[in-house]
Amino acid sequence: MIDNKLKTKLKQLEEEYGYVNVELYDSKRGTEYPSSTTIKKMYGLSLLDILKDQKIKSKDEYLIIKNRPVSISNMKLLYLEHGEISKSLYSEAKLLPSSEYITKHYGWENIAKEANVKLANAQYNSKEDVIKELKIIIKELGYIPTSKEYESLRLKPSQETLRKYGFTFSEAMRKSGYRTYNKSVTIKDKVCSNKDCYRQFTPTEDEIYCEPCFKELRSRLIKEIEGMSPQRLKEICQRLIYAGNKQNTILDIFNNM
Repeated sequence: MIDNKLKTKLKQLEEEYGYVNVELYDSKRGTEYPSSTTIKKMYGLSLLDILKDQKIKSKDEYLIIKNRPVSISNMKLLYLEHGEISKSLYSEAKLLPSSEYITKHYGWENIAKEANVKLANAQYNSKEDVIKELKIIIKELGYIPTSKEYESLRLKPSQETLRKYGFTFSEAMRKSGYRTYNKSVTIKDKVCSNKDCYRQFTPTEDEIYCEPCFKELRSRLIKEIEGMSPQRLKEICQRLIYAGNKQNTILDIFNNM
């Protein structure tokens, strides 16, 4: 039967350091607790066996938990810089934990998926995957590029990939829910900035929301106004009189409510 005081000490060490192993225990146990060698003589069990029985994390288990969010963060940072992730890019950046560690303990592709980053030379499973990624990347871009712009921006999926799956740029854009330009334009179409909206629209000024989403925003603003103090309502009215009811004005009022 393991002494309760020893169990408590092991739990305290885990809470303080995140894990317990033989080296840590022997250096931090103090004089009132037996050494790991004495423990084996007393109980016929090694300290490692006791730690396992008490479900106390080993150093390796602790580091696996600790390094997972670090691995995800590293991939996100590298993706921001390069637009894609590969093991060679990761290794060149001298990031820790290493790509080998990530592959062994989490799976390289699994961490890339959690980080929501694109792996270099990644293969798509279907045409639907290609179209889905194109839809998302155009949404993130915020406007409808020309074919040449898309190529120069080095966006993924590349036009070479689109062709590989049987699409021209225009066909892929249509299947993604976007219209390309039939002629040269001075004002490019935008994609609505509302999080869950993918509508394409032609702005007349500096709009970032499509008309249906902006209408919904105005309705929400009207409901908020009903509960405002007279002073705050006066301030909003003055703002609208002087600045007009353009989208950026309405959005600024709404974001500062």
